[in-house]
Amino acid sequence: MSATEWILALALLCILEGIIPFVAPQRWLQAVRDIGKSATPEVVRKIGLTLLIVGVTAIWLITA
Repeated sequence: MSATEWILALALLCILEGIIPFVAPQRWLQAVRDIGKSATPEVVRKIGLTLLIVGVTAIWLITA
């Protein structure tokens, strides 16, 4: 992958991550607060691992 492709991928990630806080900031804040109050580090780690696996699998399927 070239540097341009990495920059484009990062830009797309920023766009996707910014949609919900832009469209519904109050609901996003409430969801973050709820997760912060009820989630343990283990739960957050499992969510992160699941997202990593989904992302890597999607890239692998698209590029294979």
